[in-house]
Amino acid sequence: MLLNGDTECAVRGMIYLAAQVPGELVRGCDIAEYLDIPLQTLTNVLRRLVKRGVLYSVKGRGGGFSMYPGAEQMSFLEIIEIVDGRLTRRGCVLKMNACAQMEMCHNHCQWGRITNHEMEFLKRQTIGGMSEILFKNSLITIE
Repeated sequence: MLLNGDTECAVRGMIYLAAQVPGELVRGCDIAEYLDIPLQTLTNVLRRLVKRGVLYSVKGRGGGFSMYPGAEQMSFLEIIEIVDGRLTRRGCVLKMNACAQMEMCHNHCQWGRITNHEMEFLKRQTIGGMSEILFKNSLITIE
């Protein structure tokens, strides 16, 4: 599965915020700079997570974003669905007409298994778990 730009931004932003001191506000410009994401894109995406009660934000001087307690336990799939909507299989990935009818194309079953594995991975992988792997185990440093 390839994530679109907004979804990737949301997942990366959440992983970064999960590595911060709980309850401490992080300025949007600092997040954007660290993740190398345009500030406007980042703030638009993070505002969606604020509206859904995953993050909270404070505007103005001294403001920023922070995660609500427990948000680090959210799965990648939950974040993706907040940003992109519910993920569903939309027919044959090869766009074969046969799959829309009774008989399926040759690769239908293989693609179905791949899709199922992706969905299971996205359900199991938590924001906090990935943050811990990347930041707390020193694979990446926070400056």
